[in-house]
Amino acid sequence: LPPDTRHVEYDVIPLTIADGCLYNCGFCRVKTGNGFKRREKKDILNQIHQLKRFYDQDILNYNSIFLGQHDALFAGTDLIEYAATQSYEILGLKNSVIKAPKLFLFGSVDSMFRADASLFEMLNQLPFETFINIGLESADPATLAQIEKPLNREKVTRAFKQMMAINKKYSKIEISANFLYGADLPETHMPSILELTRNQLDHFHSKGTIYFSPLENIGSIQEVKNKFTEFKMLCRMPVYIYLIQRL
Repeated sequence: LPPDTRHVEYDVIPLTIADGCLYNCGFCRVKTGNGFKRREKKDILNQIHQLKRFYDQDILNYNSIFLGQHDALFAGTDLIEYAATQSYEILGLKNSVIKAPKLFLFGSVDSMFRADASLFEMLNQLPFETFINIGLESADPATLAQIEKPLNREKVTRAFKQMMAINKKYSKIEISANFLYGADLPETHMPSILELTRNQLDHFHSKGTIYFSPLENIGSIQEVKNKFTEFKMLCRMPVYIYLIQRL
């Protein structure tokens, strides 16, 4: 699940609108290994009706949808809007006992670059508050090469700036970012993150969470705690730990 689902205690209804991802990065332990492929609308509609039968009367206790799998943002405006609006209507989320419905999805750097203003305008008009989690991982070239992430410093920097701009412009959209922590990552890795999340910001930003995601090789737990505390104090954005690699 995206780390932002913490906002609803991880109680989300999962709906797959696309399979696979663009990158299949070397460090990732949750990748399918498959290329990206959108689902057909009839498949999405069938899932929604099956979910309605599965949750039955308990549907009243849910108000949030997770659009899967790893890069639903790349599915595009039409498919995302279709899945979101059909889910809201068919599942009757407006009748939920929990108000303020939320929509969660993963995105990638390239899917965010590909998305034009119309996609974000559409999301901002939905009856959901939307949270999009983007895996940046590092802004350090040596680290990106080591973790086999097919990005470079320029792309990561541009994506971070675009994330901040979108968060500022749209009241009902929040984009968050993941960065990695590992005991054997280059010494230039952590400074590259602070360059973005501290040095390039002139004040604290309450919108746009940074998730600190430990790899399998983290060293001692106390060292992770120390690094996290140090990073949290220096970063000019909200910071949380995201344990996806160790689940």
